[in-house]
Amino acid sequence: MNGSFRNLNKSFRKFVSNEQWDEWMQSAETQEQDPATWLPTPAARMYAESTADGEMELTKIGHDNSSRNASAEYGGAAINPSSSSYWQLQWKKAWGFVRDGGTTFDGFLLAASAEVGQSILTLPYIFSLVGFFWGVVLEIGFATLALYTNYLLVSMHAQFRHNLKEKDDPRHRDVYYIVSYHEIMEGLVGPWLKRFSLVVVFFALLGLSTVQIIATSSNFYILNNSFSKRDWSFIWGGIFMFVAFIPTFRHYRVLSVLGILTTTYTSWYMLVAALAQGPIDDVVYDAPQTTEQFFRGFVSLLFIYGGHTSNIEVADVMDDPGSYDKSYFWSYLYVFSLTMPNAVAAYRTYGNLARDNANSFALFEPSLARDVAIVLMSLHQMVAFGLFVGPLFHMWEKLIHVHNQRFIVRAILRIPLALVILFLAVAFPFFGAINSVLGAFTTSFGTYIIPLVAYNLAFSSSTNMVKQPVMNLDTIKIINWILAAFVLIAGVGLGGYNALRNFIAQIEHFDYFADCYQCPEE
Repeated sequence: MNGSFRNLNKSFRKFVSNEQWDEWMQSAETQEQDPATWLPTPAARMYAESTADGEMELTKIGHDNSSRNASAEYGGAAINPSSSSYWQLQWKKAWGFVRDGGTTFDGFLLAASAEVGQSILTLPYIFSLVGFFWGVVLEIGFATLALYTNYLLVSMHAQFRHNLKEKDDPRHRDVYYIVSYHEIMEGLVGPWLKRFSLVVVFFALLGLSTVQIIATSSNFYILNNSFSKRDWSFIWGGIFMFVAFIPTFRHYRVLSVLGILTTTYTSWYMLVAALAQGPIDDVVYDAPQTTEQFFRGFVSLLFIYGGHTSNIEVADVMDDPGSYDKSYFWSYLYVFSLTMPNAVAAYRTYGNLARDNANSFALFEPSLARDVAIVLMSLHQMVAFGLFVGPLFHMWEKLIHVHNQRFIVRAILRIPLALVILFLAVAFPFFGAINSVLGAFTTSFGTYIIPLVAYNLAFSSSTNMVKQPVMNLDTIKIINWILAAFVLIAGVGLGGYNALRNFIAQIEHFDYFADCYQCPEE
């Protein structure tokens, strides 16, 4: 038997049923490879980390609940409830429950945390650009389109994983391997789409991560202006770096719960406060005023539901990656309950005044409830930062060939990337303009156009598809081409042109490394 298998850390044995353990032991007798390379499958994948003493500790990911049973077994012998080993086991199980999550509900939490965040605060501003009618129509339309393209991505992910297994690809057995967006495009379409999607995903995630720091500095400046926005960027950017020490999205259970609670409170605070105040004196509803303003709002709404570039890494660490589209559907419904009521209520209260405040916290009167919302939203930005920077960490690790090293090594080597993102946040604090540009270019492609086009190119028939289409494949392809053309013309073309004009105008007016971008003059 392979020696490394016999030397597995004994703590792993506690979390595996006798039947599963015997099956793996039997397989070990016939396998010449290191067990760390053949134990995992898409249904029961193992995440390997080296412990301090050099032994291999395997922590289960993606296996059925029966293997993580509550029986106190240790090497086949029952543990005395009064022994230290028993309580060590209970502590590990409790900590594992709090930290680790791979269920459909965990997928829902992660999806909802990624979808809605600072966008809650920008929606009144967006409605002041496009008006009530178009704000509601476009939000429903883009949210539904995002739901559909996420379904396409999940289908392609399931097919890619299946193909790896059928081809006996080494990545299928690699305990450290996490599928990335661009790898699916290469595997199902070709190298050319891999290269293009890699660039799109990289800049989309880089921008999204950067925006979280900028948004948090803007929030806290409203709470406490004794520090400049740049100072707050340094402070919160330093705090955000600690997410580098979270291995994968499977370890985000507590943080994803925090992300949901913070946005829920903030959204309901804005709704109640706006309704309680009612329309301000001489309120004006004059949107949309110009074509430029309309398309600026258009691409901003396009951007709000554009977190798909991190969805693959989230789905890949779930117990059942193929069910992530269900998680996303429930998050889609939940996000509507947060975004639509508060956007309509806030615009009804403040009208075109919201056009001068991209961050809606500035519209509300100072109060304890508002200050709590600011603090909670800043904590949510930390969660969102982790969700968007996570795929970048995995891409970075693969680039420098450390993705199969001990986690502490990988965590330390993630820090330079986090520092680069902090530098960008301090250098380019154009919050509203960055949102628009991201929506027009990287998000248009990464969330909408690439999934639509790739799905059409990847499948010539439904015969061998792992995830069967919901309707006739030819009909789906026609719909996909139409939707892709619409987003290309309206989002990238018209939206991109207006977003760039707005971005360039702000660059000319404000300096790089601005100490306090858009702060009121004293």
